[in-house]
Amino acid sequence: MAEARRARQQRKRDRSREDILTAARAVLLRDGIASVTLEAVAREAGMSKTGLYYYFASKEALVFELMFAVWESQSERVRNAVDDVETGPEALAAVIRNTIGGFAPQMDDFRLAYLLSQVSGQSGLQLSPEQFTRIRPLNNALLSGTVEKLSETGQASVVEPRLLAFLAFVSALGLLTMKGLAESQGDPLLYSDEQLIDGLSKVFAAAAG
Repeated sequence: MAEARRARQQRKRDRSREDILTAARAVLLRDGIASVTLEAVAREAGMSKTGLYYYFASKEALVFELMFAVWESQSERVRNAVDDVETGPEALAAVIRNTIGGFAPQMDDFRLAYLLSQVSGQSGLQLSPEQFTRIRPLNNALLSGTVEKLSETGQASVVEPRLLAFLAFVSALGLLTMKGLAESQGDPLLYSDEQLIDGLSKVFAAAAG
């Protein structure tokens, strides 16, 4: 009986936490980072500021969880795709495809995860050592499968496997940045997402030897 009650309470807490994150995301995307205050999020979530404090001690902690959720989902998506291929070049292509293809339909997620801290100025979005401790395993998980497959291939690549995998990932992020910039000005890129993915994959396949 007590165990069932604790389970119900935990499910309620999880739902409340998700409701808060959903509300914070809505405020951020609608009104901008400067408008993400605990008061605004509590109002959006239909709860008291005191109740929100039970889950998040600060705006910074709340925004970090929004960013972390995107990073975590991205890492899992890429890792699973890399697990499904055999060779190093195929793994590089999987990183590129599942970064560009994963974010292209959801550019708000991309901006939240990779651009927000750069454009928010002195909004206090500096990561703490504890937060970096949570992020680093995601980075390792995202790249480790590709590094392993590149190392197994036995071909002489232009650069060492870890750096090559990282460059494939950040090149995909760079393309997304340009795509977002062009589309925000009403002047879409000349090339389709599929052409960008295919072209960049071929470049890195060549680099992998």
